[in-house]
Amino acid sequence: MLTTRDLEDLTLLLVRDAAEPEMWIDRWALSYPVIETAEVSRGQRLEQWQTEIQTAFSRAGSGRVAAVAHGVGVFALLAWLYRADIQARARLCNVILVSPNPDALPDDAEHTFQKVRIPCRAALVVGESGGCPHDWAAEKAALWNARLLVSPHSGRLNGALGGWQWGMKLMQEMLLSR
Repeated sequence: MLTTRDLEDLTLLLVRDAAEPEMWIDRWALSYPVIETAEVSRGQRLEQWQTEIQTAFSRAGSGRVAAVAHGVGVFALLAWLYRADIQARARLCNVILVSPNPDALPDDAEHTFQKVRIPCRAALVVGESGGCPHDWAAEKAALWNARLLVSPHSGRLNGALGGWQWGMKLMQEMLLSR
């Protein structure tokens, strides 16, 4: 059973796509009590993504970390996870991957994105319509060990969604469904 102490010993790691305008992930950064953030861009190399996420993850003082990544941040978080050690993987308690852009998915010599698996509760969230085809998302969700969810919002979920309460509720449900 999850205790109050478990919930207090949690850092929210937010991985932001630098190309996106201000959006819900920025509101989450202001409203959650303990956060670490990382910002990545499509022009960076895989190793730069991994370093950026590792730096933010290392700053997390909590025993448990919940990660939320949007756009290119999805691929950066997965690239980091592919290289993460067992202790880091054990601290990760849930992951929400939001609206990845299939055109930004790189391939490397190790085929990182074909081999990475998420070791905890995970959801891949896409909008009802928009930049992420549902068949592609379903294939990747199964591959990465994530549950595919369709948000009731359309597009790439980077519009005027305020604090994106639907996503916040999803994160809370995942944290409480231990």
